[in-house]
Amino acid sequence: MQAGVSLSLFLALSCSAIAQAQEVSVPPVFNIFELVIKPDKNSAYDSLAKKNITASVTGEPGTLAMYSANKKTNPSVAYVFEIYADNEAYNQHLNSTSYKEFLRHSADILETSQKRKLDVVPQFLADKNIVQSDLTINNFVIVDVKSEFSAAFRHVVLPEMAQSIKLEEGVLAMYAVIDKANPHRWYFYEIYASEAAYQAHRLTPHFKEYIQKSAEMTTYKEAIAIKPGKLMNKGGLKYEIESAPENKAVKN
Repeated sequence: MQAGVSLSLFLALSCSAIAQAQEVSVPPVFNIFELVIKPDKNSAYDSLAKKNITASVTGEPGTLAMYSANKKTNPSVAYVFEIYADNEAYNQHLNSTSYKEFLRHSADILETSQKRKLDVVPQFLADKNIVQSDLTINNFVIVDVKSEFSAAFRHVVLPEMAQSIKLEEGVLAMYAVIDKANPHRWYFYEIYASEAAYQAHRLTPHFKEYIQKSAEMTTYKEAIAIKPGKLMNKGGLKYEIESAPENKAVKN
């Protein structure tokens, strides 16, 4: 598609080879952090997170996406979702001026002893360039799958996500990862242009088919209600895990 070609040409000029429209041999790095904000520090955290996200995504070729969100029922709990082209790109971010500045200021804003990182393995990552508005929403869902249905669940959910990002204009990002220590636990992070776009997604044939086919495959589902903070990405990421050695990541 022409938009993809234009973005690829832009990335070829401005980004590292890993972020260009080509296959790579390793999957992207996907991080999920749960943070606790100190009392009366939410505004300070929002400003700090926005500054770090903006500097990182615009200034680091291998930083593909960074998203912040707060728990609706307890805004002092924050989540950060990050995507890097590979481990080298992640290490470059950790050594960046913007991240070091974030660390310096966060000591006064965050309960650092309560920081939690979820170690995960990407299964499906796809997004469009996100232009955030007041209507933009994001969803964070945890699903535990019965061990005997691991392969079947994968074959149901990944095609549904691929269809959603391809066919639905209001679906802006679809990410699925599994827990590194417990491969039967899936985490889904999704971004929609609006609540209306999400409700329209729930009425699509591919979503209904996923719900119907996966109904008996899971033991636990939790939708963590979150409110988006700063959502920023480069856009055009497409990655789906395959049988080795065919894992690939593509930037369109």
